[in-house]
Amino acid sequence: MVQHLDLFVSILGVLYLWWEYRAHWMVWVAGIVMPAIDLYLYYEVGLYGDMMISGYYLLAAVYGLVLWTMPGVGKRIKTSGGKEVRAITSMPKDVAMYLTAVFFLIWGVTWWVLKTYTNSTVPVQDALTNAISIVAMWAMAQKYLQQWWLWFVVNIIDVYLLAYKGLPFKAGIHVAYTVFAVLGYFRWKKMMKQANS
Repeated sequence: MVQHLDLFVSILGVLYLWWEYRAHWMVWVAGIVMPAIDLYLYYEVGLYGDMMISGYYLLAAVYGLVLWTMPGVGKRIKTSGGKEVRAITSMPKDVAMYLTAVFFLIWGVTWWVLKTYTNSTVPVQDALTNAISIVAMWAMAQKYLQQWWLWFVVNIIDVYLLAYKGLPFKAGIHVAYTVFAVLGYFRWKKMMKQANS
């Protein structure tokens, strides 16, 4: 059962990547389904930190869907088809400083919880990916260009963790996520420049 769900979520993850790369709101629909399944998967293999982050991803996907689709929320631009969408922007320095502090706080608390209350064999790494992911998901919902840098780091670490924990399909999709983080950054940067010109 775990292997079948791992494969299904990995296939859905390819669609997720495509929609995120294109800055399309459907990324959030996939972003609701995937963590719902991941809650079960990560519980079964003992990645409790990733299980906790899946609950956050589920809520963040609903938040992101609202931000990206609700008219009048955030900076908006018109597409070539005349549709109004949320604009891609660069993260302000004060926001980056705040998120760095939030990251360290989340990393420390998550590591302590995993070390103290679970049988996790990788609490430091699991907590690290969780802390970066929380910050990255929020930055993605805001449509900040720099969210791609955060996903790049998370995915490199997750490739190792998921392979180590016996989830080869999910590890494979994280290799693809790492590549797409680089490609997505340059695509979003180009889209942002075109919108601002």
